[in-house]
Amino acid sequence: MKTQLMQERPEGREMGTQTMQKSRQQSPSIEVKRNEIKYYVNYNDFLAVSNALDHALERDSYDNGRGYFIRSLYFDTLENKAFEEKMMGIERRKKYRLRLYDFNSKEVKFEVKNKFNENILKETVWIKRQDAEELQKGNYDVLLHYNSPTLRKAYAEFKKFCYRPVVVIDYERSAFVYDFNNTRITFDRNIKASSIDLNMFNKSIFMKPLLNSKLVVLEVKFDRFIPDWLKSIIQMRGCRSAIGKYCIGRLDNKICWI
Repeated sequence: MKTQLMQERPEGREMGTQTMQKSRQQSPSIEVKRNEIKYYVNYNDFLAVSNALDHALERDSYDNGRGYFIRSLYFDTLENKAFEEKMMGIERRKKYRLRLYDFNSKEVKFEVKNKFNENILKETVWIKRQDAEELQKGNYDVLLHYNSPTLRKAYAEFKKFCYRPVVVIDYERSAFVYDFNNTRITFDRNIKASSIDLNMFNKSIFMKPLLNSKLVVLEVKFDRFIPDWLKSIIQMRGCRSAIGKYCIGRLDNKICWI
């Protein structure tokens, strides 16, 4: 029998219509704090482990068993501060992105991902589609349209360090959730990127694959620790990854053949 779970949708997507309308007016920041570990695994391991997880955990509510689409537009400074800090192994760093799940959506997530070693603090604010389009053009004043400390801090950072769009990342995600220790297990595949066409609302962007088609990124996210029984399911023969999808996408879109 599957464990009784607290419903968790893809970070920040869980709000109903009435709550969403109220939240848009108030523009709150949704904060998620937890640990995060990444692995590269082969496609056969992905199939085997996801099948086992289907019998033990619940999929998040937007995953119908086949996964779902995610597109992110990342921002970086003229000096590529986020990229360079990651590649140099700086423990305390952050990155900014816009994220959508549906090209017809009237709202987009603005996210700040703060990281200290394996500890994550993610701040999320939903903004209007037209404001996201303005951000793509370098009009950062739209961040001041919202009553949000997160967006005000982002505005100051964008102005101070001259942030600009640098890469669009697409992938398909399968996600499993478990309420114990706020555990979330995701598999990302068919990861592609474009550093030329940076309009995240363009469905026809030419995207280059970033990984071997037989390679999947496994992310394990949790508050304090993972239960032994769950750890035994996700034990992998894959390799631990210190490089996330953003940096892979910035590496001149070179395909990683592992």
